[in-house]
Amino acid sequence: MSDIGHRTSDIAQPSIPVADPALVARDVVRRFGYRAVLAGVSFTLAPGEALMLVGPNGAGKTTLLRVLAGLLRASGGTVERRGNVGMVAHYSMLYDALTARENLRFFGRLHGGPAAGRAGELLQLMGLAAVGDQRVGSFSRGMTQRLAIARALLSDPDILLLDEPLTGLDDPSMAKVVEVLGALRARGRALLIASHQLAELMGVVTAVGVLAKGRLQAIEPTAGRGVEAITARYREAVRGA
Repeated sequence: MSDIGHRTSDIAQPSIPVADPALVARDVVRRFGYRAVLAGVSFTLAPGEALMLVGPNGAGKTTLLRVLAGLLRASGGTVERRGNVGMVAHYSMLYDALTARENLRFFGRLHGGPAAGRAGELLQLMGLAAVGDQRVGSFSRGMTQRLAIARALLSDPDILLLDEPLTGLDDPSMAKVVEVLGALRARGRALLIASHQLAELMGVVTAVGVLAKGRLQAIEPTAGRGVEAITARYREAVRGA
């Protein structure tokens, strides 16, 4: 990943090219009225990399993910996506009155092509095969989140954007989600994860980016480093923002 370990002054403009990056953000700005929630975010993400975004509440993590997914138009800057994108948002975007299988078949038809026939495969992947014919309205928080991830994987995305994917999950559901995310990265998918749960995701992510005051204040590699070191760097970056 380009820009790894660089501070704000170094990453204002991406300067280290990545061969065939999956996702490139250049000086991304997003304003709401006169307020710039994103004030010039730049980074690159290559296949097989997983960047975790951390930052205070209101730092712009969700806004950035929505811009990168194409759900929200940037006020400035550019985003390049190479391959298709899947997103897991705060809300599941599932239909409670439909079964898990019916939800996946419905969204699969919207995607078209091979996605329409992937319901059974994805239910199995996410540990939901036994409840595939139950209505989503009866699901626990963890089951719903796993199904939301299955929905995001229908098109076999090259880039997966996840907004707080572990929030509210019990230990078995969390373990399953972490296992699947690790397998996706190992298969060469590019992951961008906004989360406060650094310890749980340390085995998956390859770098941690600190977002504060609308900018990436630092991007730090996780290889050979512990949670305490990354957390200390996060606090330092936020204080200096």
